[in-house]
Amino acid sequence: MTITIDWATKTIESTASILDLPAFHETLRDLEDDAAGMVYPVTHKWKALDLGGAFFYQADLINGYVMEFVGAGPFQVNGNLNGTIVDTGVQVERKTSAAFSTTAVGGSGPSAESIASATVAALMAQAQVTPIHSDMRSIKGKPIGGEGLPGEEFHV
Repeated sequence: MTITIDWATKTIESTASILDLPAFHETLRDLEDDAAGMVYPVTHKWKALDLGGAFFYQADLINGYVMEFVGAGPFQVNGNLNGTIVDTGVQVERKTSAAFSTTAVGGSGPSAESIASATVAALMAQAQVTPIHSDMRSIKGKPIGGEGLPGEEFHV
């Protein structure tokens, strides 16, 4: 995969699908700190949320940057890449989710089932120390009025 940036037009160009979001992020950061790129604003915000051994990755294009795929396509984006993709007439399929995916940069991690199981176990352990109360009929002990219909405001 070749990633280039046209700094004047703020266009990030890729000749291949983006299947590894952390590697894409690292490539952009490398281009930003090159002599040509360091005088321009950063291309994206990066988030790597630690889920206890697994990570949820997200890249948000900022400062007016857009993504453009160059070539015959079709192309695919795996991961949470938020921003404008320029329509060049080729197919670009986005696969985004809140699920963990294994990448070459970060190694492998636990399955979704084991993450869910660990989360439930942690919540159950916490509930034995400090109960987790939830009652959608009231807020701070005061009853909520309204039927919950679209456009209707609730009142306390």
